[in-house]
Formats: sequence, C-alpha cells, structure tokens
Amino acid sequence: MSRLRELDLHEVDDEIRAVCADVERQAGTSRSTRVYAHHPPIAKALARLRSAVAKESVLAPTLKELARLKIARLNGCHY
Repeated sequence: MSRLRELDLHEVDDEIRAVCADVERQAGTSRSTRVYAHHPPIAKALARLRSAVAKESVLAPTLKELARLKIARLNGCHY
C-alpha cells in the first residue's frame, strides 16, 4: 500500500505553513496537515472545518481536553 509522507515546512507555501502553525498550537502536531498539504485545497478546507468546529463547540475546554486525554490513552498515545 502506498503512503504519502508528511511534507516538511520548507516544502509548503506560506498559507499552509500558517495553517500548520495554528494546528501545532491547537493540537500539538501538524503531521496530518502536512500530509494533506500534498493537495493544498484539501489542507485549507480541513483547516477551515477545524476552526469552525472549535468555535461552535458546546463543550467546555476542560471537558474537550479530558476527551483528548482519554482518546490518546485508548490509542496508546503519550499525549
């Protein structure tokens, strides 16, 4: 099965680099965004979706973080 590698920040345009920086602040990593950067319109659309979901959330920030921690633990991720 083929796999796309994540692009390095020097391989993406300024707009995608800014998206990656924003995702890093929110999620701690921009690896998936840098994979989507192979097709910039997808990366940009997903960034807009992520932003809309974050703004429209009805969950308290502490509850969202607890959910992230639980999901990370279930997946064996050291978050």
